[in-house]
Amino acid sequence: MTRIAVFGLGRSGLAVGRAALARGMDATVYDEAVVPGKPELLEEARSLGLKVVTGWDGKLDETPDSVVINPAIPKDHPTLLRLSAEGIPLHSEVEFAYSISRAPIVAITGTNGKSTTTVMTWLALRACGEDAILCGNIYGSGYDEQPLTDAALHATEDQVLVAEISSFQLEWVDRFKPVSAGITNITPDHLNRYESFDEYAATKQRIFACQGDGDFAVVRANDPVVRKPGKEAGGYVPRHLRSIAHEAVADLPRVLTFGATSDDARVEEMEFVVFGERLPWASFPMEAVHDRQNAAMAAMLSYGLLCHKRSPLIEEAISRRTEPVNPYSTRKSPVTDAIPIQILDGLRSYKGLAHRMESVGSRDGIRLVNNSMCTNPDAVVKSTQALKDGAHILMGGVNKDLDFAPLARYLANRRHRVYLFGQDAGDIAKVLGGDPPIFASMEEAFAAAVASARKGEIVVLSPGCASSDQFRDFRHRGDAFRDLAKEWLDR
Repeated sequence: MTRIAVFGLGRSGLAVGRAALARGMDATVYDEAVVPGKPELLEEARSLGLKVVTGWDGKLDETPDSVVINPAIPKDHPTLLRLSAEGIPLHSEVEFAYSISRAPIVAITGTNGKSTTTVMTWLALRACGEDAILCGNIYGSGYDEQPLTDAALHATEDQVLVAEISSFQLEWVDRFKPVSAGITNITPDHLNRYESFDEYAATKQRIFACQGDGDFAVVRANDPVVRKPGKEAGGYVPRHLRSIAHEAVADLPRVLTFGATSDDARVEEMEFVVFGERLPWASFPMEAVHDRQNAAMAAMLSYGLLCHKRSPLIEEAISRRTEPVNPYSTRKSPVTDAIPIQILDGLRSYKGLAHRMESVGSRDGIRLVNNSMCTNPDAVVKSTQALKDGAHILMGGVNKDLDFAPLARYLANRRHRVYLFGQDAGDIAKVLGGDPPIFASMEEAFAAAVASARKGEIVVLSPGCASSDQFRDFRHRGDAFRDLAKEWLDR
């Protein structure tokens, strides 16, 4: 019997343990917490018959045949380094899920916009008639979602897994091969975990590492950081991965691009230009530029999956494009790519996500917005660019060793007001300048913001930081903001 050790209980750790038991493995889950943060997970694990070791000190009862690592476990954990030196196979949940999945996987990573793009892709594929499952690192989006391993365990070859993947989940992969994969963007984040930005970026790039002929890689056109798959995608290799022998890929995936300069899915101010076909943005629900970029990427990811499966929708779309795209041209040229209208219909059904620029309500002309998922300063910039000057931004928490100077320069040119709270509020205030007020809690910051706001203005929770100082996670923080908002709206 295969003996597997799962490091870290959590949502994904429980899913791995459940799948291991279902496949006849001897599984033990190890967690350093004496009482895990979510005791219901411990209760469920034991009810399944999983062996669970809490208060784990790094020692193992028995040497496992392989180890599956929860994303919360740092890559330089002493036990991981020791087992790696002993030749014990170490895998992330993503690698484990891929090994048991019969369904093809569409995978999305990046610094910002992952969840939004994942949901848009899922909606687009469902509109195409695909039995798509929303899964992976996405959680608390307001849609029907599940851990990647749970989805992989039960999915059939006729289904498709649409998975959000974090950099933490890509740290221990060597065979993960999504048929359609993309990176939204890469900007500084999690520098309290990685040696450098280069290491963080290289870890994100691993989503393309094993792709080959017949697969699709989606990247932003002319992105200065994200490299296209191929020889030019080499360079920095994270230290903990340098000894891993990866599967050789003889052929490269087809690269599709999106963005302001893309020939595949171009985002213009008034129109979405996909494979040369012009579509007015007024026919889509996306208003902010970053959401339109996400939609363009989702269209390409969905297109890649349909091409991989040789869907008849592709031929139908090409047939529809036999008429010239340019109404002033009478020349018909061969059409090699065309977007199925079903993908566009799916994108038009998008209604937003919880905790991502989520409108909570309005009173006296003041609108409240929950953007708790915003956990780095670049996300503050991107998410507030669409707001009119005069927004009241609640910001703070735990800085992940990120530079707030670019955010300070952005705010210097806008008439937004900032209300700081949380562990690193004082340090952030020094970088931002202008003596922004500092509060002991989000509740106090909220009270000050709504008291200062006037008709036509917005109060937005856009923390730019992790939430671990005062909350369990970003969802808990967002829920707390909603509660404050509801109380204020009901007065």
